[in-house]
Amino acid sequence: MLHQLPKRGIWTDQPASRWEDALVSGNGRHGVMVFGDPVHDTIIGNHCRLYLPQGNSYALPDLAPYLEEMRAIIRQQGYEQAISYYYQKATELGYQGLTMSDPSHPGFHLHVETDHQNYSDYRRSINYETGELEVSYRVDENFYSRKVFVSQDCNQIIHSLSPGRYTIKLEDYQHPKMSQTSMIDGKTIHTHFDYCYSDGGYDVMIEVEAEVIKPLADAIGFEISSEESVLVRMEISPYHQQSERSIIRKKSQLSDDYDSLFINHEPIHKEMFNRVELRLTTEKERQQSIWSLVAKAKEQGQITSVLLEKMYDAGRYMYICSAGELTPNLQGIWTGTFEPAWSGDFTFDTNVELSIAAALSSNLLEGLEGYFRLIKELMPGFRENAQKYYGARGVMAAIHSSNSGKHVHWNQEWPLHLWTCGAGWLAHWYYQYYRFTGDKLFLQNEAIPFLEEIVLFYEDFLVEDPDGTYRFTPSYSAENGAADNATQDISVAKEVLANLIEAYQILGYPEEKIKKCQEMRNKLPAYQVNEAGALKEWLTPEKGENYNHRHFSHLYSVFQSREFNDETDPEMWQAARTAFNKRLEAWLLNEEGDTSSTHGRMHSALCATQFHMPELMDDIFRLLIDHNCFYSSLMMSHYNEQKIFNVDGNGALPQVVHEMLVDFSNGRLTVLGALPTSISKGEIKGIRLPNQMIVNRLIWDLEAKHIELQIVSQIDQEIKLYLPLYQEVAQNQQTMMLQRNKPVSFQINL
Repeated sequence: MLHQLPKRGIWTDQPASRWEDALVSGNGRHGVMVFGDPVHDTIIGNHCRLYLPQGNSYALPDLAPYLEEMRAIIRQQGYEQAISYYYQKATELGYQGLTMSDPSHPGFHLHVETDHQNYSDYRRSINYETGELEVSYRVDENFYSRKVFVSQDCNQIIHSLSPGRYTIKLEDYQHPKMSQTSMIDGKTIHTHFDYCYSDGGYDVMIEVEAEVIKPLADAIGFEISSEESVLVRMEISPYHQQSERSIIRKKSQLSDDYDSLFINHEPIHKEMFNRVELRLTTEKERQQSIWSLVAKAKEQGQITSVLLEKMYDAGRYMYICSAGELTPNLQGIWTGTFEPAWSGDFTFDTNVELSIAAALSSNLLEGLEGYFRLIKELMPGFRENAQKYYGARGVMAAIHSSNSGKHVHWNQEWPLHLWTCGAGWLAHWYYQYYRFTGDKLFLQNEAIPFLEEIVLFYEDFLVEDPDGTYRFTPSYSAENGAADNATQDISVAKEVLANLIEAYQILGYPEEKIKKCQEMRNKLPAYQVNEAGALKEWLTPEKGENYNHRHFSHLYSVFQSREFNDETDPEMWQAARTAFNKRLEAWLLNEEGDTSSTHGRMHSALCATQFHMPELMDDIFRLLIDHNCFYSSLMMSHYNEQKIFNVDGNGALPQVVHEMLVDFSNGRLTVLGALPTSISKGEIKGIRLPNQMIVNRLIWDLEAKHIELQIVSQIDQEIKLYLPLYQEVAQNQQTMMLQRNKPVSFQINL
């Protein structure tokens, strides 16, 4: 049987030579990576809970007694001396210096060997719609196929091999910080891993179904010979996951037939994937190999419709595979190394936020359950951060976390402990979840308590200036420098307080609670505009701008909180636009920029959707293509030229597409607000919007100058229809009344 190329997915005609280029799949708990080499194949099993303890101390230095002295040094001598003072005190208290989180690591490497050296007609593919990976090839007249999926039904990695002879070996990791004990029981490999620096660890079970199975004499594995298809079932069970142990007991009832297991899995994955559908091209174009599509886009010097559609699908596929028990980390749910960049951890100063950017609009609400679970697990560390560093109640998020929420990732060069707005940024999705769903129980039981803990921190941390306004001191603009009153600090605090006020009002909380938050919000300092007319990144006159930087923190009010727009505050909107243009010139479009960064390009794109800059969208897509920021799976790299596997760009890209097509904020439904002419026609279905709206379909054809839109609201509401790129259209700024659960359809001629 010939290889069935996926309608939604990618394929290539070469095996992977490194783990970053492997085929990938997952179910939100387990992940799998497949190299696809017919002769020496490697299957890597991953699990969302595997973070290798390093034996590092997570004891926080109690710096709160020295906070006022530090603030005095900031006022009198500046930040360099103040940071040096705080670091010296920390080391005197036993602080070990900047410490990485416990790193994400693979669960196992399984090697499959054959004598198929003379293979031909090779294909390997990922079906985004079903989560199935396939490798196929010929040896003489014989056709061989290998298929893999991670079951959404039984929570196992399921692998099928064509009839034939195989050697299967489990790699012995021999890692100095982990012990491995393996045994063979009939047709099953049982492996037990103990962490050296904690009482944790995990088990691996690999079960083989074949006609002839012989244990190897010199390795953990089997010689296999079978005239029927070979089935391999694999599972990783962290020790503390009692729920998974109960699942294991049910495995004896599982089918030994790959097709039956796949039939139980496929509709679950497929239903999630098909909740939203982007159609930009034809079935024939979709059948091309991924690298031929990338080559054609490079030749044309711009994104093509078919490649953008595949990038969009890859982003939602990443999230479906990686979000579930927890949320995607820097590498989603995948790794092939024990030493991933930045520990492959949860990085909260932009990366996690981008990886979940499209969760709500893609109608993948259940994925956020893992995000909320992760934050809850890290909360004890967040509370200790607030208390030990600032003597405050409430919470302060660490920038890097895996097994602990304690913040030990800082030193004099990287004073990340001064960045206090992290928890407020994380809370953005708590309130957005309510706005998208209208779930008042979640609002009361999850969102409000988290927001209240953040406000508690502000109550104790903020200092009042003589004029009655608050001062954030110390303050830090993520990875770009320290000065009092970083603009993002103010923007996040404004959003936290505004959302808490609104939540209190919705649920009828006492008026004194509302009044207290309103008074705090009124004390926040006003944004400042510099002599060039740009929104300042730090609201103090002595701190200048560094536009040549990959972070866009001071534009939080534009890309994230949507605090203002061209209608609500035209002057501030123009200042933000000027600041954005300065960043574009100095960093994004500057080949001599400080560093390449996919996350910086994604934040640029999210700003471009709000500033209605379709030409810039083309530039950003072109930069990703020209600088080879994809692996063959279409998972992205952090830097140019495929350096560092990193999925935050994948998580953000669907949101970029949604916002450039249809977006809602401040009572305004923006249609085709940043659509580049390179994507002249298409259709999208199923986008969710805030205020409990769903876009049933949006069809556009720029050549025919025609738009069709159908939208349904789960509540009665009045909105404005806005087409910023087509100001002459009569419907521009037209007010629309939406009635509960009654679809509204209309057509627009441009």
